[in-house]
Amino acid sequence: MNVEGCLACDANAGRIEVPGGTIAETEHWHADHCIGPFGVGAVVVKTKEHVENLWRLPDGAANELGPFLRRISGAIVDGLGAERAYLTMWVDKPPLHVHLVVYPRWPDDPDKALDLQTRRMGEGPPSADDAAAAAERLRAHLRKH
Repeated sequence: MNVEGCLACDANAGRIEVPGGTIAETEHWHADHCIGPFGVGAVVVKTKEHVENLWRLPDGAANELGPFLRRISGAIVDGLGAERAYLTMWVDKPPLHVHLVVYPRWPDDPDKALDLQTRRMGEGPPSADDAAAAAERLRAHLRKH
């Protein structure tokens, strides 16, 4: 199902512009730069279909998820130079998609875990140019690996 007015569907279908465009996708998952306040290099991995809980994922989506998250988190660390890749999940706005945000913690970042997330929430989203540049670097890394 692809619903106009659903932010995830609109982003996946290209009806709204996401800085840097699609980073990677599988049959069931779509990854692009997060438009929220998780910093430069944050990637949102979301279901292509409306699914409101992990335990309701179709088998194909569940089977793809681990390997896809491994590729995305590896690209954030190895392709962007992050020290760690953190993972959080959001499923709050109908129509619902499982959204997994994989975001970097840089080697020189003094904050970790919840402190990092709280600070970034206060800072707001990165610039569209910075997000697009990070998306391109992530795509380039994924093409090589």
